[in-house]
Amino acid sequence: MAEPMGDKYDAYAQKTDAPMAALALIFLCVWSGRIIFFHSLPGAVRATMLTVQGVIWAIFLADLIIRTIISKKSWRFLWTHPIDVIAVLVPAARPLKVLTAFTQATAFATARGRMKTMQAVVLSVVLLLWIGSVAVLAAEREVTDSAINTFGDALWWAFVTVTTVGYGDYSPVSVEGRVIAVMMMLVGIALIGVVTASVAAWFVALTSGADEREDEAREVTRHEEVQARISELEGKIDRLTAALEKSEHSPGVKPQ
Repeated sequence: MAEPMGDKYDAYAQKTDAPMAALALIFLCVWSGRIIFFHSLPGAVRATMLTVQGVIWAIFLADLIIRTIISKKSWRFLWTHPIDVIAVLVPAARPLKVLTAFTQATAFATARGRMKTMQAVVLSVVLLLWIGSVAVLAAEREVTDSAINTFGDALWWAFVTVTTVGYGDYSPVSVEGRVIAVMMMLVGIALIGVVTASVAAWFVALTSGADEREDEAREVTRHEEVQARISELEGKIDRLTAALEKSEHSPGVKPQ
């Protein structure tokens, strides 16, 4: 569960989370477009896109500084919110903040929590594949011995890397590309673990739900049987009472 950071931080986060998420998506689109279409874009357009990236990065940095200052435990904030820090070092990774859904205490405890977690998993996988593809393309495209020269090649490589299949038909040869590959592998393994846990929690919830319904049905049946027996005993008691009253008003007649 995420550690509370104080009322001032909560008020700030409530106002800025949505705009920062929008800026993160804008940065991702601009960054991706500049790299994927690098050779077909005019120099002025590339320069403008780079400027937009710089402005958004500055906003991310300012946001991190503000959150660190106003949080109840300033330096503790940096440790407990790693994605905010990563977003300044690698701004394209900012959309991965949806992973914070996993830190909620009810992530797997309720049906709504499990649904939210599964949505976060799917979105995280898509974002990871996209970010990894673009990043490795930027690192490998200009390398002479690299086989990753197009976005299609990079996307295929990202799929086989995240799923830990590793066919080996495409592999990075530059230092930057291999660093990206290591991060993709580690995050991919973690996401696969989360998917497995989510599916297991879903099956457990279905099984326990069915067992609870069966137990409830048995309790209802048992209750109805007890009520029927009570009604039968009450009827016998009423008949016996009536017979006793009749014998009292009729001298010489013994009750049967």
